[in-house]
Amino acid sequence: MLKEEEPNRRRLLLKEIAKLFYERGYEKTSIRDISRALGISNAGLYYHFKDKQEMLFAITSELIDEAIDDLRRNLPKIEKPEDQIFWIIYSHIMYYKNNKNETKVLVHERYTLEGEYAKLMREKEKEYVRLLEDTIRKMVGDTATKDKLKVATYSLLGMLNWLVHWYDPEGSLSPEELAKGISNIFLGGVKDVEGSGTKG
Repeated sequence: MLKEEEPNRRRLLLKEIAKLFYERGYEKTSIRDISRALGISNAGLYYHFKDKQEMLFAITSELIDEAIDDLRRNLPKIEKPEDQIFWIIYSHIMYYKNNKNETKVLVHERYTLEGEYAKLMREKEKEYVRLLEDTIRKMVGDTATKDKLKVATYSLLGMLNWLVHWYDPEGSLSPEELAKGISNIFLGGVKDVEGSGTKG
């Protein structure tokens, strides 16, 4: 019975740790701060996690893994690339709404990962970017230059990641309305990428 409860216990701990990392910053949050806030001993904390790096990696990697899995599973079900773009935007907004602290930590603190954790995170981010790029390429065709496709991809990613700085999911602007607005702006701007010719 205990073994079945451990993954749920670890998940709950990670949610509280993500809140601390967002509120105080990763570097300024000590193991003592974490154990005190969670109401457990340092030894109890180390039972679940090797160190702070493992905590940060678990928080960020689980979120991006879930997002990648959702893209792989759902994009093939959507016929039009424009609708795929809308779905990507909407799903990103919903991830933020449902995982505010984790998303903020992913955006702000992933750069503090070191060694193998940093390498693994870079690989996950490259896969996420590749899925976005492939979707945009379907829409603009193969005539777009590599550079313009890169600009379009990272512009979309920048728009989505910046949401953590200003968007309140509980405010007057619903996720659906926001997704439609961002989609219209992006799709209108990305038309410049279409038919731009190959790079000479």
